[in-house]
Amino acid sequence: MKNVLLLIGFAFIFQYGFAQQKSITDYRNILTTKKVVIKYQTQTDSLMIPVVSDKYPGLKKALCDTSLFFGDRLDTVISRYQNNGTGITSFNYGITYINKDVVSLRLYYETMGAYPDEEKQSLTLDIYTGKAHLLTSEINSAGLNWIYTSYKKLLKKRIAQDKSGIEAARENKKEKSNEMDGYVGQDVNTDDIYQDLDQSVEDITMERLLSNYIFTDKGVIITTEPTLAHAVRNFEPERDWLIPYKKLKPFILAGAIVLKSR
Repeated sequence: MKNVLLLIGFAFIFQYGFAQQKSITDYRNILTTKKVVIKYQTQTDSLMIPVVSDKYPGLKKALCDTSLFFGDRLDTVISRYQNNGTGITSFNYGITYINKDVVSLRLYYETMGAYPDEEKQSLTLDIYTGKAHLLTSEINSAGLNWIYTSYKKLLKKRIAQDKSGIEAARENKKEKSNEMDGYVGQDVNTDDIYQDLDQSVEDITMERLLSNYIFTDKGVIITTEPTLAHAVRNFEPERDWLIPYKKLKPFILAGAIVLKSR
């Protein structure tokens, strides 16, 4: 009898633990997706809209249409596209991390104005309030300073490497390589471009950097927005930096919600 009760107890613990884990990783009770097909002449595109459960009013407000579409309502986005093919022509998103308290999302936009363009946003939100969940609530000041200085150093290194590659290609008369495709025959002053990029790194503030991040299964991705004009956007360096969780362990705050479990 004692062994039977022990087995029942283990079964209960297992089922309860599995249910808890499932509730954390299965986000469908929090957020689902609605596909909106939009058409302009012979062109068809789609908007993949996150739909938040009414149980989470704060998150629902944070991911409403005006928040996602830069102040525009969904019907305005659709109408603009259907009338002249401009504005947001495609939208999608991905959930990179979620637990019972916090969700990280990447938003992907394709737009059409004077020319086609792409944009992405990083959001990490409190599931209950919808407010931004800041890294300052996960990592101490020493860690924040390390992230800030390390990111700027990494970005400068990438810019310098890209510049060296362009210069080497030109010296070897390889202007038609992928790096220079589209700029052959144009008066492109790469010295000015890389000077602007270097200055853009200097202009990064800690507040701006630490507000633009997402959690993932492997670590934290820090990023900044591109700064170059569309005509020379190919010169932008890779701006994402994946920081493995193990590198952040020395800096985790006692009250951390996400990092304490990694």
